[in-house]
Amino acid sequence: MKPAVYLKFIFILSVCVNQALANEVISLKQYIEMAQGKDPSIQSAQLSLEGSRLIENNARLLTGINFFANGNILSDGRPTSAPSFQGDQTDVNALAVGLQQQTSFGLAWTLSQNYQYTKIYNAAVIPLPEYYDMYPKIELSLPLWRNWLGSETKATQGQIENQVKVQKLNSELSRVQKENEIKDAYYTLATQQKSFEIQKDSLQRAEKILNWAESRATRNLSDKSDVYQTQALVAARKLELMSAEVKLKEAARLFNSFLEIDSDVVSYRLASEDIDSKALELSKAQAKARLDLLLQKENLKSAESSYIVQREKNKPSLNLSMAYLKQGRDTSASGAQSKISDAKDYHLLAVTFNMPLDIGNMSDSKEGYAKLAESQVLAEKARVRTESIQWKNTVYQAETLAQQLKIVRDLETVQKNKADLERSKYNNGRSTTYQVLMFEQDYVNSRNQKINLELQVRKFLTSLELYR
Repeated sequence: MKPAVYLKFIFILSVCVNQALANEVISLKQYIEMAQGKDPSIQSAQLSLEGSRLIENNARLLTGINFFANGNILSDGRPTSAPSFQGDQTDVNALAVGLQQQTSFGLAWTLSQNYQYTKIYNAAVIPLPEYYDMYPKIELSLPLWRNWLGSETKATQGQIENQVKVQKLNSELSRVQKENEIKDAYYTLATQQKSFEIQKDSLQRAEKILNWAESRATRNLSDKSDVYQTQALVAARKLELMSAEVKLKEAARLFNSFLEIDSDVVSYRLASEDIDSKALELSKAQAKARLDLLLQKENLKSAESSYIVQREKNKPSLNLSMAYLKQGRDTSASGAQSKISDAKDYHLLAVTFNMPLDIGNMSDSKEGYAKLAESQVLAEKARVRTESIQWKNTVYQAETLAQQLKIVRDLETVQKNKADLERSKYNNGRSTTYQVLMFEQDYVNSRNQKINLELQVRKFLTSLELYR
């Protein structure tokens, strides 16, 4: 193939490909999927939502069972008061492994196995200067005042749960809002494309009327003023078309921005999707709440839990502690382990009390946090009232839009029939230029009114996705 022919073939092929792309129809679903794969803001919102779902049960870690291990190596070479008994150096290697848990009802327990190796250097009168200690140990701690029956633990757990719910709702709200922006960009571009076509058609209809008016004026069948009047209409239609083109390019830039494309030309044709009028049939009885109000609800609950936690922390603490162990000791590790069952029991019972001396401040603080917690309860009642009113308003708005949509569609049909009939009468000399122009203007207005109302309805239906 010759180079010139080859280049010509490539050029024709590229033109065909571009033309095919320009004619490619893209649906709303396809556009959303494309935007989700390219727009970083929607990707961020989606990742945030997925992360929030994964930490939903994070509060359970507070009362979960934990494994622990403690180890230390000690070498003490400090001078002693009785070297023959205490030696001049003591080495201690210790290790403890076990399980522990802070329960939701307040009790904390620890179950451990302990290992300890001790060596005392240069102690003349000590019969066992090197030995091993092995002992299982159980420890219990029960709060008798602060955190009684796990009140503080439960409040802290509730606070964490509410914080996670707030994070999840925030992420979900952000994702839905971003998806709504993408849908609005699609609907807006589709509307502006229709508006541009309406203005083009309106200009063509005005130019036909101008041709008729000029023809009639040439034949002295009408006054020259009709021509001027029609020329003014054509000029007005051209301005309206230019304005529609500006809005179309603005909508195209927004549409392309979600695809990470910097252009005011869209390479796709948007699929025409009819509005499902049944989607506007909402029920007052099946009340729903917007995500932002649900988010407000969780914020109130989180604040209430936080105040309860602070109130509990200011209480005096009175704790009952118990410990039990059996300790085996021998010069070898295995010997120490075998002697555990024969060892004598070790019991510990302790009570600890801690209370701030600034009793007045402590009392005010307790009362203050109690009132703050109660304020959140009252704020929640007000939020529920707002939620109810908002849903009723939404139902009423849906009913109104459904009625308006039917009226404006019927109006467009009537205005078109009226304009076509009057134009036919004008062509036969049975109407005036002014009358035709007025009817044409009415028809254009009804078409614009229809597509603008349809855009309003689509955005309203999109906003319903915020309800749960």
